[in-house]
Amino acid sequence: MPLPVLAMMLCTFCIGTAESVIAGILPAIGHDVGVSLTSVGLLISVYAVAVVIVGPLLTAVTGRLRRALLMPGLMAVFILGNVLAALAPDFRWLVVGRVVSALAHSTLIAAFVAAARDMAPAGRRAAWGARITLGIGLSSVVGVPAGTLIGNLFGWRATFWALAALSLAATLLLVWRAVPEARPVTPDHGRTAPGAARPRFVLPGPLLLVALVIMLGTGGVFALYTYASPYLTQAAGFGPQAVTVLLLLYGAGGIVGNTAGGRAADRSPYAAVLVTLGASTASLLLLALLPGSRWAVAVLFCLLGAAYFGTIPALNTQTVTTAGTTSPTMALTINNSAFCVGIALGSWLGGFLLAHGHSLPSVAAAGATLTAAAALLAAACPGRRHSPAATTPGGPSAGRTAEVATAGETAG
Repeated sequence: MPLPVLAMMLCTFCIGTAESVIAGILPAIGHDVGVSLTSVGLLISVYAVAVVIVGPLLTAVTGRLRRALLMPGLMAVFILGNVLAALAPDFRWLVVGRVVSALAHSTLIAAFVAAARDMAPAGRRAAWGARITLGIGLSSVVGVPAGTLIGNLFGWRATFWALAALSLAATLLLVWRAVPEARPVTPDHGRTAPGAARPRFVLPGPLLLVALVIMLGTGGVFALYTYASPYLTQAAGFGPQAVTVLLLLYGAGGIVGNTAGGRAADRSPYAAVLVTLGASTASLLLLALLPGSRWAVAVLFCLLGAAYFGTIPALNTQTVTTAGTTSPTMALTINNSAFCVGIALGSWLGGFLLAHGHSLPSVAAAGATLTAAAALLAAACPGRRHSPAATTPGGPSAGRTAEVATAGETAG
């Protein structure tokens, strides 16, 4: 793997870890800064909201910057956010640190994927873009469990210090092995040629339906995942060290599910969405009913990760194929925003239920309700059959299908 691509993948790994690691150190933060679990859960919500609101604006503002300036500059902002979180004297400063680190999220991942595709040999642009998004998957398997373990051993502030240090190392590698600048705009690279008509920015109804499915499905999973640590320790009776192992199982299931879900989405994204959302609903419902069975909880937690990540490739494909005259890039921006809104919705719902005296298993049941609603809505979405154009190389949708393959797990 070329060093610039490795550097960008490491940066993406840090970004993905920072987004979700709060779930593993949530009780420690609440105890140290003197706030409730509900308040600490908002650290995931504010991160997601900042990504949704600021991400597209920052991408538009920085669109003309050279990569040699844009990438290290935004990584510096991300590092600053983690340093602020590590040094936070109270909960308000911790929120500020989370917001600052979230500012660079969407723009950086989009820039990394685009750069990797530009560097790729002929015919391998999708594969090289996927190397960048591999960092997101690895963050679930390695980053979040490692961050949780560091937080349990040395305190939650050490988790943010470790993130800042690894991000700095990745940034230095990025500077040392500079990423090539964007290639000239030419039709053979899948961009708009000079003088060609640009696609209009519209939001077709089918695209909005898919976005709503993403929001509800993600919200259902994150209602429980946000409070995974207290659920596993308080409701299921696991020790703090076991939380790290179970988060690792969730992430490992996610990588397996994403691989299997991608293959299933190639055959029928409509069926893949229904099956994976159904599996998420069943997993959450059983987690609500069987918190006293540790073996069942461990298996179901792994299955939940597989089902959630298995849904992503199919939803990405449906996003692009229902985009109409909206460009694939803009459609995937809406896709990413829907995932982030879903994360915020889920963490808010879980916190709301806990604040009103409901139990942790009831949070899992509420999550199952949301994912079930997403499955029912998905059944009404267009795209129940693959058209020949969508599956035949060179057909009208071929460019969009290739585009979504590089997006992989950029959302979530």
